[in-house]
Amino acid sequence: MKINRGYEIKRSVLFENDTGFALGHNPKAPNPFVTWKFNEENGRKDYYWGHYKNDLETATRDYEIRIAEYQGQYKVSEKGAYKYYSTQRPVDINTFPKTENGPIRIANFDVRESVESGSFKAWGFLIYDAPLTEKQIADYELRAAPDNPDILKDFEKVVTEAVCEEIDAEFAEEQKTSIYEQMEKGAVQAAKDNAARQTLPKKKEQDISD
Repeated sequence: MKINRGYEIKRSVLFENDTGFALGHNPKAPNPFVTWKFNEENGRKDYYWGHYKNDLETATRDYEIRIAEYQGQYKVSEKGAYKYYSTQRPVDINTFPKTENGPIRIANFDVRESVESGSFKAWGFLIYDAPLTEKQIADYELRAAPDNPDILKDFEKVVTEAVCEEIDAEFAEEQKTSIYEQMEKGAVQAAKDNAARQTLPKKKEQDISD
């Protein structure tokens, strides 16, 4: 849980230029809701330029407007944002899930066009602060962008596990090979030692006289 000046940060978006916006809530404050602009450096956020509001609906609208205006002015993309394509119909009322995490931005295309380097076609897309559930995606026939943070994380996990399994297999094979080599070397050395013993001259027996 992130707190700034007594307000719990409920939503935030960070752009590729390390500038972002946040929505906070403090039920004990005279104005319980606020939206801030912030800059991030080395993982630390500096919040400023607060818009203080009395209700969640007004604060949420202000939060989304500030994001849209900033993106329109600076043409920047979100870091850690979750994009979902509407593949079956244009984005309209009741065609997408509305959650506390968005959508913070909606884009409709003029026609159903190819996206993600021609991987599939869509009528538009929506941006959320957090991932949708599998049920929400299925209910509204959406399709997640392949570079969404949760998908990339799952992909990295699969790749890491596969690499670890491959390393373990290679290590086991190396160990097996090493044991076989040692056994072969031992057998060769034993044969040499045996041959050497057979070629040694026998000591002559001496007569023993009383």
